[in-house]
Amino acid sequence: MVSEISIGDISVPVACNAFTPIVFSREFSVERADGSKRPKDINEDVSMILEVTAGSMVTPIVPLLEVFYACAKTADPKIKPFNEWIGDFPPDAYDLERSGGWSADVMDIVKENFFPHAKKDVAAETAEATDASAADGAAK
Repeated sequence: MVSEISIGDISVPVACNAFTPIVFSREFSVERADGSKRPKDINEDVSMILEVTAGSMVTPIVPLLEVFYACAKTADPKIKPFNEWIGDFPPDAYDLERSGGWSADVMDIVKENFFPHAKKDVAAETAEATDASAADGAAK
């Protein structure tokens, strides 16, 4: 399903599906100690978003932008390269403290697609009652 995220006057189509992690890994890489690069896994950014947000209540902008870009590229494979794409954003787009901004929309995408159980109420089931007479019969 394709939806849109607004940044000022810009409306960006986004989609998150089975191709999004593949798109992400093709676009972003991590440099190894020996100087070579490996594809970056989207779960690395998702983990960083959760760790930093939980620990300091400050949202990490780079991982959010990378997930946002992967979702935008999933919706439209012909978008600009990442560095050009973020250059089109208005200056106030990087103010993550304002409510209702793109970062909240991207956080919703992360929650819905990487932690779907978090939005469901999970109630613990009660344990089944043991049959005392069966236990007594087994002991005899």
